Amino acid sequence: MKIFFTIILSFIVTISAWSQDIMVKNLDKEIITGFQKTNTKTFKIQNFTNLKKSIKIKQSIENIQGGSTLLICHEENCSDNNESLIINIAPNSISSEIKLILNGGLSNLNIIAYLEFVDLEVDNIVKKELAIKVTENKPKDVFFEKGDLIVNSFFPNPAVKNAIMEYSINPNETEVKITLQNVLGSIVDTYELSPDENKLNISTENFNPGVYFYTLSIKDEGLATRKLIVKK
Repeated sequence: MKIFFTIILSFIVTISAWSQDIMVKNLDKEIITGFQKTNTKTFKIQNFTNLKKSIKIKQSIENIQGGSTLLICHEENCSDNNESLIINIAPNSISSEIKLILNGGLSNLNIIAYLEFVDLEVDNIVKKELAIKVTENKPKDVFFEKGDLIVNSFFPNPAVKNAIMEYSINPNETEVKITLQNVLGSIVDTYELSPDENKLNISTENFNPGVYFYTLSIKDEGLATRKLIVKK
């Protein structure tokens, strides 16, 4: 009986050791993209042992409907929905980035998949759940984009109570502003876009209904102009 328990204990310790051989690091539980859009997530695998590891990564799904595809890529190699990818990891080291690339098709998709990480040296498997979603993401109406500067158009348009502009500016950028004018060309107001914020919200309740024009400028150089309609 003592020998039996010793064998069982040894088996449990061995299984536990196997589970500590590798660790999947920074793998998100979901990946989402829009129709005909691409989203990429990255993760790594850590090898805790003194031996080189060969890890086979495979997906539990054979077909993704709607034309969507999920690729697993490492360095120059990629596997699609029906293939496996083998990654070699040096002793006591972490792999370089492994990419999950979801290419959206033409229809909604919401499924749960499983990624299997097979340690080929000890035939141990680690499974990770992954939610795959493809949705009809409506892109924002970009007003102006150049380098680190992205400015979206005011919304809602027509505006009744307020108009909102979302933007992203390089922290080193200065003197970025929006000038609002009426149809006669008179300046109604000027708004500085701060790099520390990402949204401009202006009240239009006291504006006369009609057509206005807003201009984006940097250091007094006008870059783009669009129309804003105000209604009551």
